[in-house]
Amino acid sequence: MRTLTAALVLLALPIFALDAAAARNGKRQLWGAIAYDSKAGTYGYAIDRKTKRDAESDAFANCAPHCDMIKTFRDSCGALAVGGKRVGWETGASRQIAEMKALKKCGDGCTTKVWACTSEK
Repeated sequence: MRTLTAALVLLALPIFALDAAAARNGKRQLWGAIAYDSKAGTYGYAIDRKTKRDAESDAFANCAPHCDMIKTFRDSCGALAVGGKRVGWETGASRQIAEMKALKKCGDGCTTKVWACTSEK
């Protein structure tokens, strides 16, 4: 058990080091989120929030009262594609990449419903 704990700590260190290095270099880390109501077809989104929780809360607040899906992204873009009852969601380094991946995941006959990018992208 001790070895497993030590291994997990060692695996987590590079992630914390990257976040700390980005903060020291002045790079903002911004969150975005997209909420979607698959029954009504409505959505809400939020970008450039300081925390994941803020992005999710604001996306839900901008959506219909019955949103049933939330997707978050950090320092990137997110896109939601819809076709009938099919839904595809993906992130990417740019709007085009996120949309392409979401459309591919959703399948034939789908269209982009919403996309959003943090200002770092």
